[in-house]
Amino acid sequence: MAVHGPELIGRRFSSSLRNKITADSLDVFARAIGAEPGSAPPTYLIVFSVKAAEEFLPTLGFDWSRVVHGDQRFLHHRPFAAGDELLSVSEIESYKSLAGNEFISIRTDFSDAVTGVLLSSTWSTLVFRGEQS
Repeated sequence: MAVHGPELIGRRFSSSLRNKITADSLDVFARAIGAEPGSAPPTYLIVFSVKAAEEFLPTLGFDWSRVVHGDQRFLHHRPFAAGDELLSVSEIESYKSLAGNEFISIRTDFSDAVTGVLLSSTWSTLVFRGEQS
């Protein structure tokens, strides 16, 4: 049975975390997905998107131990690189309940911490599994 409802749509959260991109973290991520170390994989920012979701979704009563990653997509306005420091704001864009599971789609906008210029947006769909009988 769903715990939440569509009233979550439009909820916004500014992360208290400053996201520093390091050469080491880029290399670890690149190796993990089979990309060339020294590159900046376009999917790298999902690391920070998930951290932001881990920060705010439990405050809404979501049990993080029941989450399954459903989908992700990205829109980059400029390349990112080691040394960039980013701030993020997340917004719940959609919610649905299906077969006792809750589907939440979240957009996270990343801006340069110094200039405030929008760098990238990521979308994540998370599935919170319901209780199984």
